[in-house]
Amino acid sequence: MPDLDVRIDEKRFGEAVILRDLTFSAQRGEFLALVGPSGVGKSTLLHLIAGLDTHFDGSVHWHGTPLHHHPQAPKSLGMMFQEPRLMPWLSALDNVRLVLSGTEAEGDRARMLLQEVGLGHALDAWPNQLSGGMQRRVALARAFAVAPRLLLMDEPFVSLDMPTGNRLRESLLELWRRDRPLVLFVTHDLREALALADRVLFMSEPPARIILDYVVPLERPRQLEGTAIAKLQEQLFAHHPDLLSGALDAPSESRDKP
Repeated sequence: MPDLDVRIDEKRFGEAVILRDLTFSAQRGEFLALVGPSGVGKSTLLHLIAGLDTHFDGSVHWHGTPLHHHPQAPKSLGMMFQEPRLMPWLSALDNVRLVLSGTEAEGDRARMLLQEVGLGHALDAWPNQLSGGMQRRVALARAFAVAPRLLLMDEPFVSLDMPTGNRLRESLLELWRRDRPLVLFVTHDLREALALADRVLFMSEPPARIILDYVVPLERPRQLEGTAIAKLQEQLFAHHPDLLSGALDAPSESRDKP
């Protein structure tokens, strides 16, 4: 039985059908990336899985328990968005503590996480004293503070310069390897997806569904700018030239490899 089982029969915004017949499953410890054209509903899908939006036909289950009902949402659900969403009146440390109960042990965990993402020197800094990359590091530490079993990430490193983004990706993978949550990571960058994920789920144009569930065949560690990622991307485009536009040019089975 999969740890996460997603079945979206239909999701609408008014008359517009955004998602239809979208299904996939995953196990705890997997790292999945969601890729597709802009505006196809990747963020919407994360909101449905998180229970932030329950107005859809279908179901989302974690260990057999429905996540599409607010009372059933697990406490061990972590989220990280495109924007850091830090409280400007709280220090970096207090922004991480915000999702915790306030015990001394959890305060120590917050400090440890900030040290692990390279912010041990900035525990008392206000958000407006931190660079954009540093604010994302605080948000990353906060996402892991609850020891998530399921972590939803909505383009968390978008618009960052390459060195800063790479440092954050390394921090993410280090925390993931240690805690082994199931990660669903939305990105518009195929190279980022191939560098981070075990599986890449490609979404079609709306009404969106999963058109390819692709197992990344590369061993870890992987370099985003390395030749192996570039070659793998070329192979994908050779087999499916319209994949990133939300179209699949030839029939393909789930868990496909080129």
